[in-house]
Amino acid sequence: MSVGDFLALCGEILLLVITVLTCVDLARVRDRARLDIALVFIALAIDVVPRLLPRLGMEPGLLTMVQPLASVAHPYLLLRLVDHFRPIRGLVSWGAMALVLAAWGFHLFAPEPIVFSWGWAVTAIFTLLTLYAAGAVASAAERGQSVIQRRMKLIAGGAFVFAIILAAQVVAALIVDVAPLAQDIARVGPLAMAAMYYLGFTPPVWLSRAWQHAELSDFIRSSGGSPGESSRTALARLCSSSRHAVGGLSAAVCRWEDDRQRLVLDAFGERALVGGPIAFDSLVSEHWRFRRPFVEDRVGEVREACRRLAPGLDCEALIGVPLVTTSRVWGLLLIFVRRSPLMPDEELRLLSLFAEHSALALDYAALIEQLRGVEEEVEEEGFDA
Repeated sequence: MSVGDFLALCGEILLLVITVLTCVDLARVRDRARLDIALVFIALAIDVVPRLLPRLGMEPGLLTMVQPLASVAHPYLLLRLVDHFRPIRGLVSWGAMALVLAAWGFHLFAPEPIVFSWGWAVTAIFTLLTLYAAGAVASAAERGQSVIQRRMKLIAGGAFVFAIILAAQVVAALIVDVAPLAQDIARVGPLAMAAMYYLGFTPPVWLSRAWQHAELSDFIRSSGGSPGESSRTALARLCSSSRHAVGGLSAAVCRWEDDRQRLVLDAFGERALVGGPIAFDSLVSEHWRFRRPFVEDRVGEVREACRRLAPGLDCEALIGVPLVTTSRVWGLLLIFVRRSPLMPDEELRLLSLFAEHSALALDYAALIEQLRGVEEEVEEEGFDA
């Protein structure tokens, strides 16, 4: 086995491993985001398996017929991922689906000589579509921040590598002299694509934690080194940082009033939000009873909650993280997002770090305020004496 073949084999095995991981994640939590991720890798696995089976002494059988169908579906499935971060125009989405269906019809029903002669043209079209999808992912990454931005850039890089592999096949079909170079790209490219997809979609725990700690350090530095800042300033900064970190439409803190046993939404100047007490039978109150971070993506219930709290926002998911310390319950950080997060576990972990630090800062600010009150009382007593 040559070095090129070995690298190709490593890339194919890595893609299959990622496919298994994403499918297990989907079986654990069934939502649209995990389904879209799993579909991307299932399509890649179907493309890989027919090349891998002969090395194991097995016949691919009908998979060779399904292989090109999975390849052309990849850019459309990438666009479904992008839709979690930024709106994809209906014309683009439906156009991509129409191209996929047309390509399937071409491969399934066109005479074999025509498929052989014009297959490069179909590949060229889907190379352009893949480039568009990769560019859309990269654009979504630029609009995001924090760990999510890093992971999206890696996903975009993997998509660009896939486009390069397809482009090499087109050029090789038109220029025979380029065929050896295209073969080298076909050997090395899958490993590079798999590595980027692995780090983007399922990064190892140590790397994910390193990214999170770096973001937490930036968040702490953003406080300007003001341990005595007011509670309102700390909460406003938490809302702003959290909204940018996950690409949310808006963010607010629902303060907990212990004497009245209710949450009160503080909009912090956000015009799209409606401040005031939150109903006991509301979706937010339902989650608040458990005092745990959550992502709510039941679209009907979320739209009803947004109609009450944020009538000007078109959101389909809510992210909530409690602001709680061992000494006090402060409330709930609530973020309004357009779509269910593509990486919910990552976002909840990062937001929990932000919330934990902010809650401790609120405890400290309350203690400082209490000490100032005691000092004023002592001074008044000394003055009276």
